[in-house]
Amino acid sequence: MNSEIRCEGLKVVTIGGGNGTAAILEGMKKYTDNITTIVAVTDTGRNTGRIRKDLEVLSPGDTRNCLIALANSEKLMCDLFQYRFDNGHLEGYSFGNLFLATLTKLTGSFEKAVEEASKILKLKGKVLPATFDMVNLCAELEDGRVLKEEDEIIDRHNPEVYLRSPIKRVFHEPKPKVNPKAVEAIKEADIVVLSSGSLFTSLIGNLLIEGMREALYESGAKIVYVCNMMTQISQTHEYKASDHLKQVINYLREKPDYVIVNTKNPAGHLIEAYKKEHSGVVENDFDNLEKIGVKVIAEDVLDEGAEKKPLWEKLDLLRHDPDKIARVLVGLGGC
Repeated sequence: MNSEIRCEGLKVVTIGGGNGTAAILEGMKKYTDNITTIVAVTDTGRNTGRIRKDLEVLSPGDTRNCLIALANSEKLMCDLFQYRFDNGHLEGYSFGNLFLATLTKLTGSFEKAVEEASKILKLKGKVLPATFDMVNLCAELEDGRVLKEEDEIIDRHNPEVYLRSPIKRVFHEPKPKVNPKAVEAIKEADIVVLSSGSLFTSLIGNLLIEGMREALYESGAKIVYVCNMMTQISQTHEYKASDHLKQVINYLREKPDYVIVNTKNPAGHLIEAYKKEHSGVVENDFDNLEKIGVKVIAEDVLDEGAEKKPLWEKLDLLRHDPDKIARVLVGLGGC
């Protein structure tokens, strides 16, 4: 499908966070402006977590990434929002995160801050925090241990986190209220995309919010799960595609209409880089996927240029290609 063909009537909602959601948004905005992304706000790691704790604002990191992905402003403005200081007391801090935190203080709410940032970046679509409540995403492990916030779940500073007991369940503390605008967007959507990214902390954390699943049940939208391409050491170690899908169904409490899996093998040197972090390519176990009863869309959706994109202290060299994944999604949307 030619990306010059617009699908203005197509209403798209994505649920998730991080680079997985951002890639989908980058591609989809070429087809329609009717895009709403529902974003997690529970990150407590790195400098995003420090901003949250010190300034008592919602975690801005995933929101910032999605704002940039949907931006229609000059490149310099986008680069400014993504800029990270590399020395001094602000080393590692993103300008965009600090900007959103400052706007929150000036406007009196994170909701208004996102609205004002959207105007500045001339957004093609909407970015909606999943909740406006200051909550923590917690996890109970199979061995009974309870992790009390997202940074503990990800446990990036523990090189042997893959030896940790697997996640049994995740939950919020306290229970958050859903953003009513997110519910409205889901009910009006033609297609809802459950984005790739950190399975428990980006996607499932959003599905857990009371009112989110109910909106999906009531929506007539097609529900599409975009499966991760790589396992994540702290959350999905040795998971196959069917394992990812089973967890989504477990928390969604119904089956999505489609699951998209990547069929393109990454370059060997990238696989080796991930192996050093005890992560690997997600195996497409088609026999097990077929038994689950969800329609499988198997396509080459790998971004082979992702390794050239600058990142900050993150192994994130493989992601979905914005154009490839968007073409698949708009096709499923009937455009």
